Amino acid sequence: MQFIKLFTPIFIAIFLILSDYKYDALDDIKQSINTLIKTPINFIVNQSSDLYQWIGQQGSTETKNTLRKRNNYLTNQIIELKTKLQAQESLELTNKKLTRLLDVSYTVKEKKFTLVRVSNISQSRLKKQITINKGSDNGLKIGQVALGTEGVVGQITQVTPRHSTILMVTDPTQHIPVQNKRNGVRGISKGLASNQERLNVNFIESHLDVALGDIFLSSAVGSKFPAGYLVGEVTHVEKHVNDPFLHIQLTPIQSASQLDFLLIVSEQ
Repeated sequence: MQFIKLFTPIFIAIFLILSDYKYDALDDIKQSINTLIKTPINFIVNQSSDLYQWIGQQGSTETKNTLRKRNNYLTNQIIELKTKLQAQESLELTNKKLTRLLDVSYTVKEKKFTLVRVSNISQSRLKKQITINKGSDNGLKIGQVALGTEGVVGQITQVTPRHSTILMVTDPTQHIPVQNKRNGVRGISKGLASNQERLNVNFIESHLDVALGDIFLSSAVGSKFPAGYLVGEVTHVEKHVNDPFLHIQLTPIQSASQLDFLLIVSEQ
């Protein structure tokens, strides 16, 4: 009896396996059992997966928004710091330029100076002039000399109450008596009608001593232009056959390309 109880389920199982293998009578039953068991399991598993994915998406969206806000904040901070840095560098450059102008004022004795800012620089082929932000209301007058940090820039030719115009030494209509700093040889400088910053020195006889690198200063002889200001350096000197005068070309000591401030000089 015990034997029958033990092996009866085994025989039934073997019978069912053989029947399922040989015939399809149990397919409907297996499908029903499979559906009954797997449906709730799949539901639970899918719900867990969907819930996990939803939570992940919420966290990801929140993280992206946080990172985006943080990035915008940092970008604005960088722009602000760059702007402040540029302002600081501009102030340092201005201080350096003003200090150099102050050093120039110490080298010229018994003079009165007015500090002005350059408003506009006009350098065409035939006209080279500078507009400054002060005029007759500040005591400026026609004929006063304008100095940069390196040398003479030009001379005031027009004055209004709040602005003045300076004709540069490189203007083709500007004639300045000059003399060689090294040996005192005198001539007349004249700006060139070109787009370059150049001057010619005329009326120096061909037998006189002028060499490359010589510095020419302003001379008061025959002009209202005060004496002793640096004008230009000799970059070309040439003798022509049957020409009684040297052909001399100068590069101005003071370039106009970096002018922000000037000193206007007048006698005390």
